[in-house]
Amino acid sequence: MKTKHWFTISVIAILVAYLCSHLLNLTILPVFADESIYIRWSQLIIDDWQQYAFFPLNDGKTPLPMWLTVLSLLGFKDPLFAGRFVSVIAGFFQVLTVGWVTSLLGGRKKTVLLSMILTTFLPFWFFHHRMALTEALLLLFISLSIATLIKAQHVFSKKNMCASSIAWSLLSGLFFGLAIWCKIPALLTVAALPLYIIVSPIKNKNKDATKFQTLALRLSLVSLTVFTGLVVFVLLKLHPAFGQLFNRGNDFLFPLSEVLLEGKWTQTIKNIPSYISYFAAYFTWPLLFLIIAALFGKRDKTNLFILVLSALSFLGPISLLGKVVYPRYLFPVVFYLTVATALAIQQLHDRYVSFAKSLPTKIIISMVLVFSLAHSLGMSGVFAYGALFKPSETTFVSADKEQYLEEWSSGHGITEVIEYLQTESKTKTIAVATEGSFGTLPDGLLMYLHRTDVSNLYVEGIGYPVTSFSEKYLSRAQEFDRKLLVVNSHRMLISTDSMELVLEVCRPNNAPCLQVWDVTASPLLNFVPETSDRL
Repeated sequence: MKTKHWFTISVIAILVAYLCSHLLNLTILPVFADESIYIRWSQLIIDDWQQYAFFPLNDGKTPLPMWLTVLSLLGFKDPLFAGRFVSVIAGFFQVLTVGWVTSLLGGRKKTVLLSMILTTFLPFWFFHHRMALTEALLLLFISLSIATLIKAQHVFSKKNMCASSIAWSLLSGLFFGLAIWCKIPALLTVAALPLYIIVSPIKNKNKDATKFQTLALRLSLVSLTVFTGLVVFVLLKLHPAFGQLFNRGNDFLFPLSEVLLEGKWTQTIKNIPSYISYFAAYFTWPLLFLIIAALFGKRDKTNLFILVLSALSFLGPISLLGKVVYPRYLFPVVFYLTVATALAIQQLHDRYVSFAKSLPTKIIISMVLVFSLAHSLGMSGVFAYGALFKPSETTFVSADKEQYLEEWSSGHGITEVIEYLQTESKTKTIAVATEGSFGTLPDGLLMYLHRTDVSNLYVEGIGYPVTSFSEKYLSRAQEFDRKLLVVNSHRMLISTDSMELVLEVCRPNNAPCLQVWDVTASPLLNFVPETSDRL
């Protein structure tokens, strides 16, 4: 006999499983380049909030994730744990939000639980909820905006236009604005919002109102959401650096004019198979198959179509304009697909198992559903095991394997370098030059040195490629006992004569190593730039 509170107990169990699995070995994967940047910005805000509170705008980033990271940094000593903890908490509420949306769109209790389980363990969710990136917060606020907009439409369906439906729309707009404050691509959500005017039955409470008028009123709720969100967004315009927000767009996207008028679309559409492969690996192909199968069913598919169209409305512009597209840029799509999967399984079960008259059909469809879920959760388990215990064996797609494990963006060796520097600086002063000017180096080092005794340490990024030492470093380094260079082995372009390799940490899969060279005796340090009185 089922306990009276079985649903509540199940929800609590899922949330406990989520926290246990996501907090375990949270820092086992070394810091990633973008993580080091965001955490370092947050530390600068702690040091001088008046100067640095809106500093991310200068690099085309909105500041909300960094502000929330500040709160976490004040509570935890390990900066990487603190940064990733923000995403873990975002994921905790994301699990609840996905369940809420599933319920709002007609999912029964078991369907709601399934959607929450998928959000907890599917690789796309699992990985990004354990990284100090902006994606987790971005998608949480997008999901909350969608959820509250659906709620506004449900209230409207029952009571027509009223204070409650307007309040829910305003709340939806607030969440939409906060999503943009997390990351600019949240603006792509605008295309999907009008779809949600038909998620609940269209009933004319006012007998004099036509169906068109009712739809217009529903659309006005969507317009209120969009307007409120944009108002929240343009509040950033009060800061002088607002104009910098869109300056980095060309690094990742082709201008629309080039795509449509100069034929760049012929290049971008060739990448679509790669994007599909990301979802096949991280969302798993059996679940994609179930969504497609349910779309061809005869039962009500309206909400399923809305979710699929919402996913395409976000994926389409990126696929068309994308110059450099990594899996994390497509992460928001997984929200729509997860809810769609849960509803698809419910629909297929209802049609072919619960109400089917043919026993063979019931058996076959039941086996297909069980196999699909077992396969997907099995793939998720393999991914999670690697992420939790053996990061080098995590089943990343090739693009992510390069980013997080093998290339300069991977922070392998950072903590070892920090330990070496802290030990050596106890007895002598050290001037450290690093490859790069931000990112994994030097930010990955500086974030671990924040609020520690660095009286004997000086860290300076000298840019890339490493062909010489910057004048700033040369000037300061003369005051220190030892001079060190931290560099990636495949990006070291200066002679190592008179240098000593004192530490080397190699990345997985025979990838390049992070090296520390003692350059104290190098003739390249003999030049001391002269100060000039010229303007």
